[in-house]
Amino acid sequence: LNASLPINPTIIRIMRVLRIARVLKLLKMATGMRSLLDTVVQALPQVGNLGLLFMLLFFIYAALGVELFGKLECAEENPCEGLSRHATFQNFGMAFLTLFRISTGDNWNGIMKDTLRECKNDKCLSYLPLLSPMYFVTFVL
Repeated sequence: LNASLPINPTIIRIMRVLRIARVLKLLKMATGMRSLLDTVVQALPQVGNLGLLFMLLFFIYAALGVELFGKLECAEENPCEGLSRHATFQNFGMAFLTLFRISTGDNWNGIMKDTLRECKNDKCLSYLPLLSPMYFVTFVL
C-alpha cells in the first residue's frame, strides 16, 4: 500500500479519525432531532382534528354546491369560463374535487362567474345570483 500511494499513510489515518469525529458529531445532534421529532408526534392529534374539521367543511359545502349548482349547464352560445367536465357540481364527488380546486385558488373566480348566470328555464334556481357570491366568498375565506 505504501509503495503504490504517493501520500503519507499518516495523513490517511488522520482523515479516518476526522471521519469518525464527524459521525460522533451527528450523534450529538441527534438529541436535537429527537426532541424535534417528539414535538411533531405530540402535534399529530391536533393536525388530525384540523383535518377532520376541513373534511366536514368540504362535505357541507359540496352537498350545498350539488343542491345549488348541480343543474347548471354550459351552452355553446354562452360558454363557461371555469366550469368544465373536470370542475362541476353535478355529483358529490366532483363537487368535492371542485371545492379542493377552489381552495387552492385555481380559477375560483371563473367558477363563481359561471354560477352567476341568469336562467330562463328550470335548469337552475332563480336566486343563484344572490347566493353564489356568498357561497364562494365564505368558502374561500
